[in-house]
Amino acid sequence: MSRHSNHFGAFEIDSLPGQSQVAVCHAFVVPEDRRGQGHGHRLKHLQEIELDLQHYDLAICTVAATNVRQKSILEKAGWKRIAAFRNRRSCEITEMWQRGGLPDEELDIAHLPVIPQPTPERRSRPD
Repeated sequence: MSRHSNHFGAFEIDSLPGQSQVAVCHAFVVPEDRRGQGHGHRLKHLQEIELDLQHYDLAICTVAATNVRQKSILEKAGWKRIAAFRNRRSCEITEMWQRGGLPDEELDIAHLPVIPQPTPERRSRPD
């Protein structure tokens, strides 16, 4: 876990278990008395610098569908909404967003080359 904080607010970045090139961004918060002053945009910029410094290929985060301010910050930073679901825990709609990855036109995996997997060397057993 990597927690970053300053007078703008705080955020955390973790690697997705089993896929270290995917960053899971969470705990993004701007204190209430600092909201509406552009600090969220500044904090998002710092988060993106950290993502680049750590060489992540893709970043994901979730946000409540009702959190208009955070969604505005994500949109202005170039993040894309990729999914939404009814969150059983919060009883609200939660959205998933991403930064990076392939453009939509490259997501059709039918045209991607198949990379053969190496076969393990077979050892002969002594009789």
